[in-house]
Amino acid sequence: MNQTVRQFCIILFVTLLTLGTIFIFFPQFMLIIFTLFELLSILLSIYIVFRRTDVTSVKIAWVLTLYFVPIVGLFLYLFFGRKNLKSNAIQKREQEALIYYVQNLETKDLEHLSNVEEKNKQLSGKAVLGGNRFDVLTDGEETFTAIFSALNKAEHHIHLFYFIIKEDELADKLRNILIRKAAEGVQVRFGVDGLGSVKLSDEYLDSLKAAQIEVEIFNPIRSFYHIARANWRNHRKVIVIDGKVGFTGGLNVGNEYLGITSKFSHWRDTHLQVTGALVTELQEAFLYDWLYMKNSHGSASEFMTEDYFPIIEEGNDEGQVIYGGPYDQERVVRDVLFNLMDSATEKISIASPYFVPDDEMLALLRRVARNGIKVEIIIPGKGDRKLSYYGNDFYLEALVSAGIHVYKYDNTAFLHCKIMIIDEKVATIGSTNFDIRSFDINHEVSAILYSGQAIQKLTADFKKDKINARKITALELAQRSTWQKIKGKICGLFAPLL
Repeated sequence: MNQTVRQFCIILFVTLLTLGTIFIFFPQFMLIIFTLFELLSILLSIYIVFRRTDVTSVKIAWVLTLYFVPIVGLFLYLFFGRKNLKSNAIQKREQEALIYYVQNLETKDLEHLSNVEEKNKQLSGKAVLGGNRFDVLTDGEETFTAIFSALNKAEHHIHLFYFIIKEDELADKLRNILIRKAAEGVQVRFGVDGLGSVKLSDEYLDSLKAAQIEVEIFNPIRSFYHIARANWRNHRKVIVIDGKVGFTGGLNVGNEYLGITSKFSHWRDTHLQVTGALVTELQEAFLYDWLYMKNSHGSASEFMTEDYFPIIEEGNDEGQVIYGGPYDQERVVRDVLFNLMDSATEKISIASPYFVPDDEMLALLRRVARNGIKVEIIIPGKGDRKLSYYGNDFYLEALVSAGIHVYKYDNTAFLHCKIMIIDEKVATIGSTNFDIRSFDINHEVSAILYSGQAIQKLTADFKKDKINARKITALELAQRSTWQKIKGKICGLFAPLL
């Protein structure tokens, strides 16, 4: 992957160097060359406007990129903008076989559903299941203590997928546990995203394979041609142990998620531990991706046993697991979240590190707030990426003017949790940011909690986060410098591409 990225940069550099040389020694040809690039950019822009099915803001971002930086823009689109990701016939058949098997398991679907539960069940095709225990893990220390404890107790299998695994002390500890469990006879399957874990070395992966651990990479970039896959990321974080315990949420694997970083004083994140019937749906989400990565005939059949789907019950909490991505016809995760927002009668509370809503979400939140429902949103006070951070600011005026309460978290720390709470009665937690990338481009997973003490824990944590945050006022927005306003508007236009 590193080699492929270098190849892309070298080709782009050589192209620009060649054009620069032509400009110096043959300036009369430059007008023809630039006209050609501009013509290609215009034709590609027409294609994007009339043929692409992206949301409007994504189309605008690409068109502006092509118009203002046509040479670089063409390269970026050709290698990062093409929609070439889909399941082939083998993958699709195996995935459908798995889903059919899970749908016919003898799980105890709830008979009496609320209006929003029924809507989300119909919309997503995923059952609302009782018989669970949800445990909210508020920071990195609590999260990885729980994860490592559960991994050490594994007896039959460990299924693990992460968007990012950074090769540091935390990753080494994870590797050591996985290798030891594999030596004990536990089946370990390890997956990572091809872009998010780009820096994960061959040595790290080979050490897992040498321990008889199955390793797969989601959309690996094995050649220069495959770099087009880089934009279609699998952002999920899922662990399933023995089909009985599962984890999902906002945390990847790396020291920074423990707060060990020089850039931030604290890393604020949230994860979820699930025990009980709903683990079957987390297992399905993991295996759906695993079958995509394996891409082989009959790969689903080995998982259609009680060993992988034991169907246990522990507790009385009710919930759903929703997952989706660009290989799906509908944007299921986004639409389920919209259903929840539209069901609010008193309050919506959202925390997200990247808040770049599409037009529909922005209109929905503004309408809900203008109807008298309290809407609270916490975003970072200090960003990990400048374009995304200032892109958040693009929407502040539209939010605050509708009566939405927007807070910026501690400006020395980073807020990375992705949660939403509706009326303090329903909550969501998962990998899904409240931005266009998560809604339209990434593969995401979210757990919907319809009952349980975990909702009260998330609510209490949200209130603590507000104490550590600063409310944005209309006066403050009006007094921003001209440069701050321009910077926010420019970043807001291009943020949908990140």
